[in-house]
Amino acid sequence: MSREIIFIADDFGMTDEINDAILHTHLSGQLTGAALMMAQPATDSAVALARAHPSLQIGWHLHLNDSVPATIDRWPWGASPARAGFSIGLSHKARRLMRREVARQWELFQATGLECRFINSHHHLHAHPFVYRALLDTVGPQFQGWIRLGTPRAFHSTRFSLLWSVLGWTYLERRRRLSAWRSTDTLWGVRPHLNPEEVHAIVASLPDGFHEFLFHPRTRTCPDTLCLLQLVPSVAHS
Repeated sequence: MSREIIFIADDFGMTDEINDAILHTHLSGQLTGAALMMAQPATDSAVALARAHPSLQIGWHLHLNDSVPATIDRWPWGASPARAGFSIGLSHKARRLMRREVARQWELFQATGLECRFINSHHHLHAHPFVYRALLDTVGPQFQGWIRLGTPRAFHSTRFSLLWSVLGWTYLERRRRLSAWRSTDTLWGVRPHLNPEEVHAIVASLPDGFHEFLFHPRTRTCPDTLCLLQLVPSVAHS
């Protein structure tokens, strides 16, 4: 068995500034891939950058809140991932909207012609059982990439993330044993921002398996960008 370590940036396509930071950390740092959001203000620019730089692995970043929807003008639950999660769980109407969005966003991604190397979601809403089921139904078992199902480590975010760490991720850990899709074994990052020394220490302790470090480059000088720029080259090829 071998060890594979990847460094992924989310929110590719959300803004031009984020696109620039992501490309910069790929070309000048250790960023492996970027998760592309469809139907956002800078999606077309992100797609053009991805086509021009095929060494950047591209995945699909499903979004169901805090974004511009693909099928309606705005989310009925606003930006809150908690409200989105509970609405989808409790409302048939919300689940129908969610399924339409999953299908439409996947259709838009496929229309780019880019290879989908992996799947994850904005604010980790794919950890929601109904959303994960919709992903399986929409993408299908023939998908050859991987999905972010690893157990979160160094994962301190909102109370909603804590909730799904207990509920959603428990569900996914059960599902991963049955899923035909490959998945990451561990997930590192989000908040607080990891620094290069922490990343190197974590990498040195990792066993064989498939390990993901998650980043959110926002500008060329934000903490996640600086961390990716300061990592030694060998850390991404362990």
